Amino acid sequence: MYKVGEAAALSGVTVRTLHHYDAIGLLQPSTRSDADYRLYSPGDVRALRRIRRYQALGFSLDEIKELLEASGKKRVAALRTQRDAIRQRAAETAGIVQAINREITMENGGGSEPPDRLGRAQALVSEYSERAKSEGVPQLSPLLAEALDILRPLTTGASMDAAAVRLAVWVHHLRFDHANLADLCQRYLAQDPDWEGRAFVTLELVTALTLLERHQDGVDVHRAHIEQVMAQRPPSEWADAMWNSTQLWCWTAAGRRDAWMELFRAIDAGVEPTPENRENRYELLHTAVMAMGTEHERYADDIDVLTQRMADIIAEDPNWSERLWAEQRFEQQSVGNAVRRGDPDGVTRAVDAYRSFLERCDWPAEMIGTAYSNLAAIMHWESRHEEALGFFARALQDQELDGYGYAWFASASLASGAPRERVTELLVEAGRRMESADAMRIFNEDAVLSADADKDELLNALLQTA
Repeated sequence: MYKVGEAAALSGVTVRTLHHYDAIGLLQPSTRSDADYRLYSPGDVRALRRIRRYQALGFSLDEIKELLEASGKKRVAALRTQRDAIRQRAAETAGIVQAINREITMENGGGSEPPDRLGRAQALVSEYSERAKSEGVPQLSPLLAEALDILRPLTTGASMDAAAVRLAVWVHHLRFDHANLADLCQRYLAQDPDWEGRAFVTLELVTALTLLERHQDGVDVHRAHIEQVMAQRPPSEWADAMWNSTQLWCWTAAGRRDAWMELFRAIDAGVEPTPENRENRYELLHTAVMAMGTEHERYADDIDVLTQRMADIIAEDPNWSERLWAEQRFEQQSVGNAVRRGDPDGVTRAVDAYRSFLERCDWPAEMIGTAYSNLAAIMHWESRHEEALGFFARALQDQELDGYGYAWFASASLASGAPRERVTELLVEAGRRMESADAMRIFNEDAVLSADADKDELLNALLQTA
């Protein structure tokens, strides 16, 4: 089963599109998790690809809904009717006619997938996702490399395919290939895509520039995008422009956090709340609280107000599909707020509330493990290393940590005076799960490790398996 973001990437549509399809009854997820997250089956992904193809052939969403429910014979009849109508339009529609002929051939052949490049690449990424659940990621990199090779004719040249670009973006993320991700985004933007494509790729470009440590470039691109959104797009879309905490990092690293805060206040004052933008409104507030948290005394009142507004968004709709996720972020934020206030009793209450929430929300074990890992990271960043170790150990009861989790676990262990052999063991585990550049970046920025006399020895342990 695929979460909504994975299903969107594999089918070449946006998460917002999937939410819209669900709302209008065109395609609803096969099931939901215990935490009420949408879960899509491989059959749902195939249906999404079919919807994309039918849209490209000129069918309306109402017509597509009927086609999905129709028999193969009726679908063939509908396709033939559409083909005949398109043939009359002009010579430039010849490509659409050929696509319809392929659909007819597919239907007469029993509904098998056409051997198109996008479909083949999606199949490889799907195989990667399935195998990555039980195998080491580095062993699977040839699958992703092959997917990019297949997509290359669709993501180069003068007419790049939007769905292929989205899938290639996802593959570059999986490969931690930020340089090629930035190049892909810049080439696609040069072709002046439609607004949705431009917004998606622009924000991906900001993320890539941030991870490449080209922070001022990222700020320039992001600022221009935010200003364009405020000038040209409806207020209901404003929160979409700056909700991501990864993008905030480029502003902070470039010394422009106050400029981000100024734009945030303008966005926040003008955004029009809707059910569709609830998730991004919530994340925007959460990101702003994190931006303020490094100067808690300066922003203490603002943080309290924004945190309460996060709670108000959660209360807007008791049936919000992302409610449990939002509550988890709220409880986590409450812990961070208490830590920054320097209130030991408040920290204890917030941590107890967070743990109580995790015990009653009935999430899958790996999600519980991730939540405890995040809690451990908060404790570590706030120099509460002993507490961090306890939460990292709790996270390991439910899942293996990712590379970042093991890296922070190692750093917290070092700070708490753990035996050097234990620190080295955790660093080796981190090295098996993350890229060398990311590992170096984490530990060069970590004050605990940077001050250690045996820093080089520890880095070698980290990098020997990276």
